Amino acid sequence: MPLTQKNRSGFTTLWLLLFYGLALYKWMEGQWLYQVDPVFFFPRHDGITWLFMETGFHKTLIRFPFLFGMLDLLFYGFPLFFAWFRWIAPQRTLIAALIWLIINWVYVQAYCLFPTNSIEAQIAWLLFPLLFATKSLNGFYLMMHGLRYYFLFFFFSAGIWKLVAGGAFEPLQMSGILLEQHKDWLLYAGDYWQAKLIRQLIEWPLAGFVLYWIALLIELIFGIGFITKKLDKLLIVFFIGFLAFDYLIMRIPYFEVSPFLLTFWYSRHEQPEVQTIKKEFYPLPGNHLA
Repeated sequence: MPLTQKNRSGFTTLWLLLFYGLALYKWMEGQWLYQVDPVFFFPRHDGITWLFMETGFHKTLIRFPFLFGMLDLLFYGFPLFFAWFRWIAPQRTLIAALIWLIINWVYVQAYCLFPTNSIEAQIAWLLFPLLFATKSLNGFYLMMHGLRYYFLFFFFSAGIWKLVAGGAFEPLQMSGILLEQHKDWLLYAGDYWQAKLIRQLIEWPLAGFVLYWIALLIELIFGIGFITKKLDKLLIVFFIGFLAFDYLIMRIPYFEVSPFLLTFWYSRHEQPEVQTIKKEFYPLPGNHLA
């Protein structure tokens, strides 16, 4: 069945529910910028980050902390403004989407420059404004599948990297990662049930190695998505399991990547027909035959 405007509206509604559901979760966890109120930054080793740092914007945020709250309001409020603007002025959606993209880019760069979260977990907020910028239904379909293929590459390449880097063939790899990842937490929260579970995995390298390979196989399974869309629902289940595993064992909340699952859910729809304008001949006055 071809993708319809109703499907597009459903996609948008689910995306908004996910966005504000995750926003509420982050607020309850004290992870909005104004709640974190960072006083130092942790630069990443990439050109875009250093270009952003050249503006000095991150230092201005630390100097004037009230700007953290203003950034939060812009980032979390603009999707609703965009939905309203698209309703009253659909022909100017592209302008609003570009503004939205800039706001998200600045917010994510600033948010991840401080010791809060990795930028990989924020890629949905960086890319999805491009999807909503599309005017035609066909354009929406093509951009949606572009995001789907991007996520397939993002996830599948992580599994390939584990093989190329050799971590998949090192029995102590998972134990070492867990020890490095949780050393401070294990010291101060050692009696917590999750800390006890992680300590057991560190002390039992074979169990950790098996879990490492399970994660690797899940990542590699996503390569199937390049060949067929028929297993996309199964990939959704695998990814939800991966998110739960990541949070339980690694204590990494990658929940903000979940909007990509919508591209897998709606991939079952076929490409809509491209509407073409029929050319008709209208004779000029005085040139028609009597």
